[in-house]
Amino acid sequence: MRSLVTAVIAAIEAVAVAAVGFASIVVPALLLWAVTFTLAAEPSTVFSGVAATWSLAHFAPLTLALTPEDALSFGLAPTAVSFGLTLAPLGITLITASLALRSGWRLGTRGGVGGAGLLGGAAGFGVSAAVIAGFAQPFLAWPVTGVIAVAVLVYAVPATCGFLLRAAREEHPWWRAMVRQIQRGVEALGLSGAAALPARAAETLRLGGAAIAGLLLLAGIAVAVALLTGYGQVIALTQHLQLDPLGSLLLFLAQLALLPVAVLWGMSWLTGAGFSVGAGTAVTPFETLLGPVPALPIFGAIPQGWGAAGAIVPAIVVLTGIALVILLGRNSELRRVSWPVALAIPALAAVIAGLVVTGLAALSTGAIGPDRLAVTGPEPWLVGGLVMAELGAGLLLGTVALRIDASRVRAVLPDGLPESLRSFGAAGGAGAAAASSATETAAAAPSSSSADDHETVPLADVLIPFEEEWGRPDEITASEIAAAELAAAESAPAELAEVQTGTHDVESAEFGTTALDTAEFTAEALDPDATQPFEFPGPAEPAPRSTQLFDQHEAELVEGALAEAEYAETEQLDSDTLDDSEEVDEASATEALRAYSWDDSVDPDPDPEPKAERPGWRLPRPWR
Repeated sequence: MRSLVTAVIAAIEAVAVAAVGFASIVVPALLLWAVTFTLAAEPSTVFSGVAATWSLAHFAPLTLALTPEDALSFGLAPTAVSFGLTLAPLGITLITASLALRSGWRLGTRGGVGGAGLLGGAAGFGVSAAVIAGFAQPFLAWPVTGVIAVAVLVYAVPATCGFLLRAAREEHPWWRAMVRQIQRGVEALGLSGAAALPARAAETLRLGGAAIAGLLLLAGIAVAVALLTGYGQVIALTQHLQLDPLGSLLLFLAQLALLPVAVLWGMSWLTGAGFSVGAGTAVTPFETLLGPVPALPIFGAIPQGWGAAGAIVPAIVVLTGIALVILLGRNSELRRVSWPVALAIPALAAVIAGLVVTGLAALSTGAIGPDRLAVTGPEPWLVGGLVMAELGAGLLLGTVALRIDASRVRAVLPDGLPESLRSFGAAGGAGAAAASSATETAAAAPSSSSADDHETVPLADVLIPFEEEWGRPDEITASEIAAAELAAAESAPAELAEVQTGTHDVESAEFGTTALDTAEFTAEALDPDATQPFEFPGPAEPAPRSTQLFDQHEAELVEGALAEAEYAETEQLDSDTLDDSEEVDEASATEALRAYSWDDSVDPDPDPEPKAERPGWRLPRPWR
């Protein structure tokens, strides 16, 4: 019963959708008939023309016949002419498609019952199309059944898309069952990745839809710019028609119905394929070849060719693909999957976008007049192929740019590169900059002896005795190490000839978490075979230093150690006090809840009930 009710309601809604599209045509036509022609034409002729226009908007071709007088007014030979009219006013088509998409989206909330609504909606729209086709029969080039079938498809396809999108978003049981069947089929074929198939398919569709939307937005901007730059020509053509205010309004509405066609032609122009306005013509970013065109003002916005500079236009499409991936892929599957999968997702998205654009380009082609005007619009497959190539290149480049990790690139760079290049993109940029600055300062400081006269002492052999003597518990930062290098280089006695470098085998990168390159001290010539160890002075009796820099550094180390000890003791006392206060607060909260309880039957201070000893023998309880 629910399915039947849903189907009936959907059928009524589909009839209303057809009526809205028909009303958008019949109202201007009635105004034209009443005001301009003063009701001189027959009502049947008016309604036949309106019905034929509605059928043309739903891709039913028309056949028009011109008398010799009418042919002469159109600039043709004064003979009777019969020609086809197949270019659909997609503005009216868009009304039906958008309302059908909304209806299917609403039906998607009802689960499997919504499928009956789709059938009911298709049936209701088919009945409406049959009634309208009966009025338009004198102009139709197809049988009535063909006109009805095409009109039903125009309604059913968007409604089904909306229904499926809503079901996938809300994960209806029948949708999950269908997805599981597809996964089992993938596993039966022996292919891997069946579990991740839904997420990857959703990412592919999302990226493909975003690519189509971005391309249409770019085409709309291009059409707007063309109208602004060709505004003078558009106004000149409008004035040449010498229309009254009502005629100007109707002309504006007619061009508004053709505006989606202009957007699709602009999309073809952006890809480099271009479009034609009659046989033997071509409008591309590189050149514009036109013959006589209809005196429709919107044709005044057709741009001129740019020559070799027209290559900028397809490059913009590639950049659009790169920008889409970078904007939409920050938290997507593209950053988590392997490289082959990450490259396959944008490639499939580009294929989907190319196929959809091919269909849209096919909808924007057709005949607008006799003879050479029987061929207008873009080449669908050429446009779709260029979209696949250009958007595919942009999406792939964007994916590569999205997955590049600067730290990994820095890790594979050769050791011979300058430090400034190797530290590019590192996470610890501030520490690296401080270390580099301190090292440069140490190198620029004057020394008591030439640097070429000294051997170098490994950094680990100098810092480990220093750390053991002072008991530094925390990590050594890059700036502290650089200061220690400077102090050791300046304080080494000139007369020291042999110094034992120690037996520690420690890499320079093991001092905490700060990544350090192997650094060496510049000192006097040192002999590793000497028996006298190199010792740092103790904290109680500091030896004199040749510079004030190292004394300041030692004071900073001592003050840091004392501050950390005081902080640890204070933190321990605070944690003990916090535990005691939490226990008190918890007990107070419990008593407050009892006192302000809404249950009148609960006594906040119940008297303890006496425990009566029951007679008889009982098993002893282990917790007593």
